[in-house]
Amino acid sequence: MAFSRRRFLKAGGAVAAGMLAPWAAAQAKRPNLLFIMTDQHPFGAIGAYGTAGVKTPNIDRIAAEGVRFDRFYIAAFPCSPSRASFLTGRHAHNHGVVTNDVILSDAVPSLGAALKRAGYHTGYVGKWHLTGQMYRGRTGAPMNNEWYYERVPSADGFRFERKPGGTGEDVPQHGFDYWVGGWTHYHDYLRQAGLEKFAEQKIGNHSIAASGPEGTHIYSEVPEDHHMSAFLAGNAVKFLEEQHGQDAPFGLVLSFYGPHLPVAPPRPWDTLYGLAEASLPASYPDNLEGKPVRQRTNRRCYVQPEWTADQFRDYIRRYWGYSSYIDHQIGRVLAALDASGKADDTIVVFTSDHGDMMASHGFVFKLGHCGYEELLNVPFLIRAPGRLPSGAVCDRLVSSVDVFPTLLKLLGLDAPAGLDGRDFLPAIEGATIHEHVFCNSMDNNLTVVGARWKYVLNWSPRDTDELYDLENDPGEMTNLAGVEAHAETLARMRETARAWLRETGHPYAAVIEAAIIAAPDARVVDLWPEITGFNDLGGGTFEFSYQWHVEDAPPKNHPYWSFTHFTNKKYAQDGDIAFRDTTWPTPPTTEWEKGGICAVGPVRVTIPDTAGSGAYGVRIGLHDPKNRVPIGMLARGEGNAVAVGTLHVTRDAGTVSLQFVPAKRPR
Repeated sequence: MAFSRRRFLKAGGAVAAGMLAPWAAAQAKRPNLLFIMTDQHPFGAIGAYGTAGVKTPNIDRIAAEGVRFDRFYIAAFPCSPSRASFLTGRHAHNHGVVTNDVILSDAVPSLGAALKRAGYHTGYVGKWHLTGQMYRGRTGAPMNNEWYYERVPSADGFRFERKPGGTGEDVPQHGFDYWVGGWTHYHDYLRQAGLEKFAEQKIGNHSIAASGPEGTHIYSEVPEDHHMSAFLAGNAVKFLEEQHGQDAPFGLVLSFYGPHLPVAPPRPWDTLYGLAEASLPASYPDNLEGKPVRQRTNRRCYVQPEWTADQFRDYIRRYWGYSSYIDHQIGRVLAALDASGKADDTIVVFTSDHGDMMASHGFVFKLGHCGYEELLNVPFLIRAPGRLPSGAVCDRLVSSVDVFPTLLKLLGLDAPAGLDGRDFLPAIEGATIHEHVFCNSMDNNLTVVGARWKYVLNWSPRDTDELYDLENDPGEMTNLAGVEAHAETLARMRETARAWLRETGHPYAAVIEAAIIAAPDARVVDLWPEITGFNDLGGGTFEFSYQWHVEDAPPKNHPYWSFTHFTNKKYAQDGDIAFRDTTWPTPPTTEWEKGGICAVGPVRVTIPDTAGSGAYGVRIGLHDPKNRVPIGMLARGEGNAVAVGTLHVTRDAGTVSLQFVPAKRPR
């Protein structure tokens, strides 16, 4: 279903001044808090935001009984930075979690600690992603994925090193006492339920036993009653049931791992919606002309050149099905809250850490180097009986850094010093609390959103900036950053960005300001690899050759080494990598010519014994050892590598047979 936020902006209107009544004086204790967060959940998968046909009655109920925010923007992207901003009321550079898998320091005041200090019974159920060890190896394998990122000193931008350690998802954190994570606790549950076969796989967190690869119709092989979402909802229900008869108030965060990719809801939710019901968004045919190079060369997300329209429709309908399934689980939790008799004394929040492109502009998943509405403008609903109106719509700019101070005010708690956010209650009455809101995207771009204009500063590596007129171009199809008629607006938005960097104490304000006037980075290049030869030598050894097609050449006289990753989550030893080849050419590749070809190989590889039968994704990338950073601007790639095909491995009675299936040409 095509969806434009601005079609619904005035659906309810602002609340008349003075309608926000104080919490009933007769209450003997502070209100409770139920904070529900989903992962990668855009407007286009929620009925309350106007997507016709999508069934999310429980989420819609929160909107009907509370306030729906239409211009609520996350302050940081993606998962870890966003979650930390919600919980601390600070921008990413001030709470320190600037990229995924950085540990949120206990020294930063946060929601759980504030609740516990005030005497609340505290609980956290689900995704945390703020203490490392998010991506775990399969049960029984060496836990070489027990790591986190630590910031290291740098003069020219954020730098991080991977360090061993971190406490993972299974240990109580930041003032939350009742704790249920998505790894060990879920594995224990699966074994108790007689589903050992899933517990022995690399399942947990986002891995939910998808039936196949994305781009095909997939579903979770875990039964719906034992899926991660049902497990988490069940533990939230248990927490609420334990509050019966308790005098102290409670504060519970329920954090689902879905509908984040893989978009594989359990059966029968994968077919809840028919293919014909899922129409493509108006921005679907975007050719990305005038957009940043890294958008049109992101092959993992920009799949329009490869996918059919029906593949996109299937992705959308599975997203809807996953959303409806999670909504069903939220219904269980709301029913438990109703049964507890505490619903009228409980503030309920529903939101998401970021969105998903869902076919907009030809993309799926999430991507950096953009500031599209589908990713940064997220659903936010809040219900507070007797304190906030029912069925209201707020159309003022609000940021996720405003959530922590607002909740503290609603709960009657003092806000700590140093917060970047502010109480958003006046916005519900129609007041403008922000002229602009800001989003740090990882450690490489900054989005500035005003009442009409949006500016995206792609500063590291320097790429094309973006300027959109949200009133006349709500689909963000035309980048006006290079249009002379809008030069004054661009300059004004850039100055707004500069002022914000200085006012909020950004450690690289001067570096980013310098980038504003710089030309796009010469390393933002357009080149892609292609397998040209494959030979199974027997015994698990093979040779392959490949070549780089150079459409835009990187700087000459830079030593670039090629590498190859073979990925399979079941047999992964490092992230999703099962094994790799790093037999880099000597001398390294330096002779890049626009329109030319650089050949590599043949390269010989022997598959390790740890790699069993199955399909292995093959991706090839470049590394710059001189600067000790990957070349992350490859054509149609994810990060610093491009998928080139699939290696099928069959082990049978001591023999190993191999077959390589090349991917479609990138465009």
